[in-house]
Order: sequence, then C-alpha cells, then structure tokens
Amino acid sequence: MTERGLPRGLPPGEVAAAASGALTLGYSAPMPGTDSRYSDGAVAHETRLLGVPALAATLAGADDRSVGETVLEAVLGSRAVSGFADLGAAGLLAPLARAALLGERVGKVLVGLSHADVRYFGRALEEAGPEHLGGTLHGAVSVALGAGRDATLRDAMRFAAAGSPPDAMAAEYARNFEVTRTLARPALDAALARVEAARPALVQAYLEVLAEVPDADVERRAGRKEAEDVSRMAGGVVKAGGTGSRRGLQAVANLDGILRQNARLKPSATEARIVAAAFLCGAERGPAYLNGRVRPASHR
Repeated sequence: MTERGLPRGLPPGEVAAAASGALTLGYSAPMPGTDSRYSDGAVAHETRLLGVPALAATLAGADDRSVGETVLEAVLGSRAVSGFADLGAAGLLAPLARAALLGERVGKVLVGLSHADVRYFGRALEEAGPEHLGGTLHGAVSVALGAGRDATLRDAMRFAAAGSPPDAMAAEYARNFEVTRTLARPALDAALARVEAARPALVQAYLEVLAEVPDADVERRAGRKEAEDVSRMAGGVVKAGGTGSRRGLQAVANLDGILRQNARLKPSATEARIVAAAFLCGAERGPAYLNGRVRPASHR
C-alpha cells in the first residue's frame, strides 16, 4: 500500500478528537493480555484515561513543535495529570498528528527529524519511567546524542529497529509506519465493516497484527521464541473466528487467560500500533467513524 497523505491540513480540534477517541477506545478495548476497562494490570484503567486530555491537547499543537518536543510535552503533560505517561502512544502519535495538521505524508515528517529531536526524545525516555531506560531504543538515542549534530532521531530509530531485540516504535519511524499503515489500519477498517462496533473491531485488528508480527515488547521481556509462540496463538484465535464467532470469542478469552499468567507476555507494542491505526481512521474519516460505533457490552 502506498502512503497516503491527508488532502488538507486538519484543524487542531479534529486532531485532538481523533487522538482522544483512539486513546480512549484503545485503552478500553479488551485486547488479550493488555490492560483494559475490564482488567487492570500494573496501571489502573482510570489512570491511563486521566492522561488522555493532556496527551490529545499536546498532539493538537504538533505543527508548532518538532516531533521530539511533542513527545516530551505529551509525556510531561499526561504524567503531571495522572502520574503515568504512555511513551509508546505518544511516540507513535506525534509524527502522525504533525502529518495530519500539516496535510503531509508521515514519511516527509520523518525525513525532517533533527538532532534536536534526539535531545527531546532522550528526555522523554527519562521522564516516562525507568522501564524505558537501558533498552535498545535508549541505547540508540544515547549513541545519537554523542555522535554530533548530524545524527538525527531518524538515525537513532533506524539503529534501534535493527537492534536485538528490535524496538517496535523505532521500526515504525524507520519504515514510514509500515505496520500501522499497511497492516493495522486495513485490519481495523475490515473489522469495522464486518462488525459495526468499535470494541470488537479493535480487538480483531489487534489479533490480526499480533498474528503477523511478533510483539517486540514480548521479545524484549521473554525472548524471541516466546514472542513467536504468542503470535502463533493469536493466529489460532483468528482462524477460530476471532471476535466474529462464539468459538472465536472463547478462543479470545482463553488467549487472554494464558497471557495474563505471565506479565512478560503482555503484547504492549501491538496495542500501541492499534491506537495509532485508530488515530489514522479518526483523522482521515472523522472522529465519528470510530466514536459513533461504541456499543454496550450487554454480556458484562
């Protein structure tokens, strides 16, 4: 799929609405193994939601800041409000929001990343919490900071994307959001066409992406074999019908139970890509495309 740019720059209010919808719906959808409104993990569901307005407001001004500065401001703003910062979501949404506001392709935004973006992003890593320090991405940013002014954030992301283990956010920056645009977004569109409800569509898209792309966060925590095993299990759930059949829904519940037995198997990198895909849907088709498809969970 070739990269599409928005035909015009979106107004800040529409970008904020798209971000708010994507984050709220993504945080609330019961994606197997992740936190949701049905099951808290290390961070309460309400804590994540409390940070959404600050994050969305910062993204609405992404045309006036560099990408790195937007990520840092989003981290600082959401952390000040809720005590929690979602670096994964902020990092993926910042270049997408800038592209939407300017009416540009995200590839052009990524080409414009500078050494100053490295400094801002390095601070964002530190502010987001100790779990973001010491990994592949942190190491790549540290190398770029010491490499001189010619080293850009895109360079650091390419280095981290090729690392062992690779970093999922870095892979999106390095490859023009390939997984988000060519896999997650089409999967979400197709699921919405089938089920006409946001929650099961988000879960279905998550399962399809996880089945195709081993989660980098699982690989970082538990190893490549475990990440591939999780992908195979997700593929089995998709073959069983996913969110579109009773048998598939039981398989979704079974997978959720397996993943929750071991915190290292939480596919958090996949969740962030689904949030990014949801943002693209809202930015390109209007917030009502997703927000108008919220249905009561009568079985809960």
